[in-house]
Amino acid sequence: MRALSYLFIAITFMITNYACAAPSHIPLNELIGQFNEKQHPNYIRLDSTVLPVNKPGMYLQKEVVAKLIQAYQAFKSEHPDIPFLIVSATRNYDYQSSIWQRKWQTLYPKLKDSSKTANEILRYSSMPGTSRHHWGTDVDITSVESSYFHQNPKGKILYAWLLENMPKYGFCQSFNIGRQGGYQPEEWHWSYQPIAKQYIAEYKQYMDKQPELVMDKLNFIGHEKIPLKTLISQYVFVVNQDCY
Repeated sequence: MRALSYLFIAITFMITNYACAAPSHIPLNELIGQFNEKQHPNYIRLDSTVLPVNKPGMYLQKEVVAKLIQAYQAFKSEHPDIPFLIVSATRNYDYQSSIWQRKWQTLYPKLKDSSKTANEILRYSSMPGTSRHHWGTDVDITSVESSYFHQNPKGKILYAWLLENMPKYGFCQSFNIGRQGGYQPEEWHWSYQPIAKQYIAEYKQYMDKQPELVMDKLNFIGHEKIPLKTLISQYVFVVNQDCY
């Protein structure tokens, strides 16, 4: 009996220590968007589905697409004449870097200050390597203007429906009101929480234990002139608590 007890303790110890030492199951390159979603076996092209898109060639993870289709069809059954349009989905590192570079080159000559330039861009655009859109879990719906969801009659109906119903399909509003820092509220940005929560947990583990592995791979314009680690902490992790 004592031998069995010792065996049980030994097995428990090995399992516990293996779990603690186990490597991340989400590759770092996928956490920071340095991969090609078009060649990833778990991603699907949205314009091959029933989802309406504003441009071809956008991708999301397959499980996310399945749930998003359910949400879309439920909305259209209630509001057939109101747009429910996918305007942005997965954006990899290179795509996000092009957005950041364009805004930096426009703003920096005017502001002449790296921190001010970064803070202005970060109101609505992520640093490359830090966007939730890298994960294939997040989607922008219909418009990227807050005024549409608060002033346009159709936008108000859409937003009320999203708030009430998207959680039923696993989605949370990533950047809601009431957060202390981070991005401005984005009524259009919805995240598939069952998968996205795994990504943010992995990202936090890296930043807590080996932040240099992340930061050494982020070489976008201006990265060496800003408090990169602080900004990652603020803009990656300050999100709607329902998204954790």
